[in-house]
Amino acid sequence: MSISYKQQIRWRLFFALCFSFTFTIPVFAQTKDQLLNLIWQGIGDRQSWEEARYFMFSCQTTWHQTVPGEHAYIWDRKTGNCRFEGATTHQDKLVVLFNTRNKKGKVFINNNLIAPKDSAQRFLQPVLDAFANDSFWLFFPQLLKDSASLKINGAELIGSARYYVVELPTPQQTTRIRHSKLFIDTNTGRIFQWQALSDNNEILFNLLTSGFKDVGGGLTLISAFRDTKSGIQINYPIISALINVEADKFLKP
Repeated sequence: MSISYKQQIRWRLFFALCFSFTFTIPVFAQTKDQLLNLIWQGIGDRQSWEEARYFMFSCQTTWHQTVPGEHAYIWDRKTGNCRFEGATTHQDKLVVLFNTRNKKGKVFINNNLIAPKDSAQRFLQPVLDAFANDSFWLFFPQLLKDSASLKINGAELIGSARYYVVELPTPQQTTRIRHSKLFIDTNTGRIFQWQALSDNNEILFNLLTSGFKDVGGGLTLISAFRDTKSGIQINYPIISALINVEADKFLKP
């Protein structure tokens, strides 16, 4: 029995719809909890992050010119105490011991304490700003504390890979960043692209991830970014979750 042209069209439409539902519904049907679980899977897991207290990491970037070259931190998430090690523009040894919460600290150059009136503007504030920037991109898990405000915007195909698109508030104290759009790999839960947006949805930074690192303690963090707008790169050569840190690290140069 022959099939009319109209019947052929109907059958083609039927199979096309079947194909479409088969391959798109699983991608768009993710609930917020399911997507959060996938994101935590890409990081490690939520418990590992909550239990991690001490981190040692270094950063090398042209993002902030006030802190030149590669510099390193040891950070206690519980108390906010932090140790910065780097160099001045004259290549003198620079150590800043500060607290990320109360913004107070001491500055040492070549192991000599600098008077507070001289150190605050020249060294302490630039280091506080550098930490705010460096830790913002590295410690993405801390931005998930406001996960109730996370919004799922479907998925997008980039090249041959499909990514969930999510938005969440990410206010950043040293820039105009107020929220972010993240492109999450549907298989691994890792961030592929991070768009940092202003209040009026202007894309301030469009970062592509180019490296991940197992930092210990069951955690995997992003170790390299590249901003497609400015060409700026942010690299974290050293990232390590520590079990213990000597108290003197936050007290003495």
